Amino acid sequence: MDSAAHTVALLLGDARLPSGGHAFSAGLEPAIQGGLARRDVAAFLRARARTTTLVDAATAVVARRAALTGAPYAPVERAWAARTPSRAARTASTDLGRGLLRLAQRLWPQAPEIAALTTGDTPSPARPIVLGAIAAHAGLDAETLVRVAVYDDMAGGAAALLKLEPGDPVDGVRLVLDACASVDPLIPQLAALASPEAIPAASAPQAEVWTEAHARTNRRLFRA
Repeated sequence: MDSAAHTVALLLGDARLPSGGHAFSAGLEPAIQGGLARRDVAAFLRARARTTTLVDAATAVVARRAALTGAPYAPVERAWAARTPSRAARTASTDLGRGLLRLAQRLWPQAPEIAALTTGDTPSPARPIVLGAIAAHAGLDAETLVRVAVYDDMAGGAAALLKLEPGDPVDGVRLVLDACASVDPLIPQLAALASPEAIPAASAPQAEVWTEAHARTNRRLFRA
């Protein structure tokens, strides 16, 4: 990657990015409302990193490849949706994708990879699809894309924890490092994925139940 691509990778991992991620708890608020104890947050994030987050990261990799080869995004979107059983989770990802797409359109208005996101069968793509398109245009390699996707989800959860269960921010840093490290051995394998069918189907049924319940309550701070 060139220096500009490294800068974009840092930008995508920045919580100040105006794309809506600050309103997303990475499933932590639903889990806490569902009874998850504070002492189990670390295990929850590690489990999420290897299931829901892994699916999103793999989807972003395949979307990047589709953008680079000129293939349509729709099959990637359908594969992601099939591996994301919770309607509430899909809706939250679409909301986040809309915010990230708006940012991409403003930064790279002439980019064909970005323009293709709003044509065809995916007029409102999920966040990992948009992330993959950005990676293709900005020159991020596949392994960096996986790391960005995993870090962003884990950092979002740690940031949300400070609002939901206030504590020492340093503890949140450790949570992020440990959760990201749990996926490290899988990164080369994920980065090599080439087709929608290869996206892993790693589900988290209990988290999905919590997310659906969370969507029906009006006592929440985050989308999901």
